[in-house]
Amino acid sequence: MIRKRFRLTLASLGVAAATLVAAATVGASHSAAAPAAAAVSGPTASQLLAKTSACTPASNGKYATDDGGPATVSICKSGSAYFWTSDMDIDCDGITTTHCNPSTDPWYQAQTSFTTSTGSWFTSDVTHYFVIPLPSSRFDYQSAGISPGSVAAVVYNGKVAYAVFADEGPDDIIGEGSYALATALGIDPDPDTGGTDGPVTFIVFPGQVPNPVENNTTIDSVGSAAANAWVGGSGTSGGTTGGSTGGTTPPPSGTGRIVGYGGKCVDVAGASSANGTAVQLYDCNGTNAQNWTVGSDGTIRALGKCLDVTSAGTANGTKLQLWDCNGSGAQQWVAESDGHLKNPGSGRYVDATNGSSANGTRLQIWDRNSSAWQLWQLPS
Repeated sequence: MIRKRFRLTLASLGVAAATLVAAATVGASHSAAAPAAAAVSGPTASQLLAKTSACTPASNGKYATDDGGPATVSICKSGSAYFWTSDMDIDCDGITTTHCNPSTDPWYQAQTSFTTSTGSWFTSDVTHYFVIPLPSSRFDYQSAGISPGSVAAVVYNGKVAYAVFADEGPDDIIGEGSYALATALGIDPDPDTGGTDGPVTFIVFPGQVPNPVENNTTIDSVGSAAANAWVGGSGTSGGTTGGSTGGTTPPPSGTGRIVGYGGKCVDVAGASSANGTAVQLYDCNGTNAQNWTVGSDGTIRALGKCLDVTSAGTANGTKLQLWDCNGSGAQQWVAESDGHLKNPGSGRYVDATNGSSANGTRLQIWDRNSSAWQLWQLPS
């Protein structure tokens, strides 16, 4: 099957490649790249597709799937995510390889719209990446908060793969993914004759950028955590700043690990039960320091103590610690339907300092935003 595809050169569009750092900044700086974390098990294909069964259009009009074809595809909104269902052509652009080069791909370009954490172009037969149309009056991914490197769940034929936004396509055509993404989904990856008529569903989680952005293991970790939070929620949209968007409930009762940014676990530093012990992110290891009991009374407990806002502070950046349970507002937590965890006393949310997933990153409270480092998977 020959896939009819139309590509535009970046030079003719005057588009400059942007280097992807650790993650899109939302009022915070970021640390250096952390080692890849173990992947978190994500939702099934059927669970993801159930959340896309109804389309609330986010695009002002529809896209074609091939050059000259009818415009039939809308970009839709569901909660904090954007999604569309289309075909998938193969985008082999980026670093030249034996699979992706001018001889194998009639539309080949030796660059992508964005670069990796090392400043290099993406490599299509290595990294799982997908394509979004250039900004236009139809849809502007920038206005939607979709930063370069934002992760997506891609669903095809009962399979789920996670990928990052690494390249832009024509402003009127949709439905492309990298050679490596096609391979992961069981789609013929040949850039000339491969691809599929679908249906392929792309579900994008804005601003949730893996670090390093080109590493598939990290992509899987961040993507599956974001997808879990999205599927587990009621579909209320998370804003970039401000308070709750609704759908707040007491945390579900349960005991186990709390998984956050980069697939890391919420951890009591040094497994110490002393008052004032730091609460941090760390590789999940199954120890008691990562065994949290989420109570029906609004507390979250480990090692016989409560998760506590230091000195009952309310300012952005106030760190979290372990402390004797005392029934105060500094130890009350409310789980929101999209994965955010709120301290009602301060009106702020559990946040990984500086948007880092490095081991030892302190947890703090911060204004609500849509970043992956404010999304938490609680035990049930």
